[in-house]
Amino acid sequence: MTFFTLLSISLTLEGGSNFEQMYGSAKECGDALPAIYYEYYPHFPDAMGQCLQTDKISSITIKPKLRPEGLKL
Repeated sequence: MTFFTLLSISLTLEGGSNFEQMYGSAKECGDALPAIYYEYYPHFPDAMGQCLQTDKISSITIKPKLRPEGLKL
């Protein structure tokens, strides 16, 4: 089961500012974080980037249990 994950870049500006983007999994967010973060870093060295997992399910894989060998119907 995977959950939607929010990529959040927080900038220190007057009044504060955030860049946020939703991803389908923590892995997708983690893979995207460095590229997006390093676009902001040269201009905002105090920027903070993080991936925040939500409680909303993005995908679920249901695998049926194998039928025991020798089961009589």
